Amino acid sequence: MMRRYANKYRLYVTLAVMLIAPLSLNDSTWSRGAVQDSSDILTAQAIQKKKDEIYNKYKDQREKIVRSPQEMKEMLVGIQKQIKERNLHFVAELNEMMKYKISQITGARVPKNIEREAKVRSEAGNRLWEEFFKKYRERFRKKRAPDYEEQKKEDKKTESDKDTEEYGHREEEKQKDLEKREEKPDEIRTDIQNPPSPDAAAFSWVSRNMVTGVKIQGVCGSCWAFVSVAVVEANYLIRKKMSLDLSEQNILDCAEAQQPAYRGGRVVYMKSRAGSCQGGWYGPVFEYLRTHSAALESRIPYQFMESTCKPAGADQYRIMAWGYVKPDAGIPSIREMKEALCKYGPLAACVKVTPAFQAYRSGVYDECAAVSGERDINHAITIVGWDDEKGAYLVKNSWGSEWGEEGYVWVKYGCNNIGYGAAWAVASGME
Repeated sequence: MMRRYANKYRLYVTLAVMLIAPLSLNDSTWSRGAVQDSSDILTAQAIQKKKDEIYNKYKDQREKIVRSPQEMKEMLVGIQKQIKERNLHFVAELNEMMKYKISQITGARVPKNIEREAKVRSEAGNRLWEEFFKKYRERFRKKRAPDYEEQKKEDKKTESDKDTEEYGHREEEKQKDLEKREEKPDEIRTDIQNPPSPDAAAFSWVSRNMVTGVKIQGVCGSCWAFVSVAVVEANYLIRKKMSLDLSEQNILDCAEAQQPAYRGGRVVYMKSRAGSCQGGWYGPVFEYLRTHSAALESRIPYQFMESTCKPAGADQYRIMAWGYVKPDAGIPSIREMKEALCKYGPLAACVKVTPAFQAYRSGVYDECAAVSGERDINHAITIVGWDDEKGAYLVKNSWGSEWGEEGYVWVKYGCNNIGYGAAWAVASGME
């Protein structure tokens, strides 16, 4: 399913058509999960006008190209030489993304007080998660124990026998049975049905068809908005079996949150935007989506640039909790990353993009470029799986399906600060 939908996102020359497609009621691919009303139906004349407007905006983007074909070829020769000399394990080829500066097509901007913010947000998120999981576990017990009510009656009947040896033995057996029944879900403490195991040598949410199609951010530093939407869309697929196409434009234009700041040693909250085409961060987006719904792409299509905030309408696509895998938003260990992927689903995270990353076509990206520290990242991505034989995470990018392996890249464990800022979110309505 995901691979088929990914083909909707083709070369830049088709972007105008791509953005109008969600407005058509006849295209089931784009209307999946949507609640349509008469306001969504445009006349043929209005649709053509919208196409012209978006195509003109795309032409404006073409003026941002900074490399000529010859410069791109020279760049590729240097990268391929490096791959050969260092015996690296990925293939590099010419692609559309090499036309631009890295700063034009990335956009992850680490908040100044990320460690303190992560601590505050993660504590709140974990508290909400534990409250939810407690309720879930109780429902699980009732579902897995058909004799739940009968057992309560039996407990009342044997109340007077508490001091007997037989009663003590029976209670011990009941406890063992309950622990055995709960062993699998409690192992990684997740509400996901048939959860994957962090002990598996390889796993991918893509292989379970629980990841939506690859999208394209264009020449706008909105990767932070795309990764936020990717995580939420996957969550609705995994937990609610709903396939959604949510609006990155709505997030780009509207997402803002009360951010913790520190004045005189105390925490104060100040409202600020999550980001812009000059960059941003997904944490404020998740906080925003706790109280505001994401919009559908069919209502607010992507424009490749900032615009005025438009309301999401009657849509109700929110999250109930979110947090960072590490309480300081640092890079999780491989084990911690696997456990989080199994417990929550695909994760928002970051990586340092280099020219070699731009030119990636296939294989395991193992350049392992020099970094100045954990916060030396520039791009937000979605981690969807792992493979120990490859020694790499499977990453969903937002550069279209023509880039990499149909929009994906294998990034070697530990390379280019992969995983910094790893964050999870859980769809609302599960509680």
